Amino acid sequence: MTQGRAERLIDANLLEALTVPARQGDYPRESRAFVRIDTSLRIYWHTLFDICPGLLELSSPDGLSIFRPFMAWAADEGLSLNWTYYLWVDVWLRRSPFAGRVTPELRLSLIGASAARWATGDRSEAGGIVLSGLDAADLVCGWKARSIDAGRQIERIELEDPLPAAPEPFGFFTVPGGELDGGFPGWTPIPR
Repeated sequence: MTQGRAERLIDANLLEALTVPARQGDYPRESRAFVRIDTSLRIYWHTLFDICPGLLELSSPDGLSIFRPFMAWAADEGLSLNWTYYLWVDVWLRRSPFAGRVTPELRLSLIGASAARWATGDRSEAGGIVLSGLDAADLVCGWKARSIDAGRQIERIELEDPLPAAPEPFGFFTVPGGELDGGFPGWTPIPR
């Protein structure tokens, strides 16, 4: 590095900082690194609050009192923010200062958002996913689109005879077709 010139950082140098809000403070506000981290974080913010706007009723209008602590916790826990993103938000919320204000409807929207994200992003042969939490009696299912002009479907299923309890914090199983048939294969814990 030449004296007097700042080192130019590329995304590969910022990889560990791209999902950690606290790392923005490591860089001057006008720097490319700060802007790149901010842009990366905005994607996660919009993915969360645009899909589950009820979260904004728990926090300040900018959602940062939920978003920043959750993202820090997720980074500390080494969580992947794939289709399980919303499930991990639910786990964090139940341990957070917001725990007493989380409604069953909000929890259901988070679980449904995870099922929808799986249904649009999964590339396996499975046709659907079934989700349940340790303290949830109902199932939430996400079904992949069955034709080119159809969309994915999310469904809540109330069971007459409950399945065995899902593992902590959530469990899932996939099904080959577009409906629950073939019996209960057992729960798989959600991936980290």
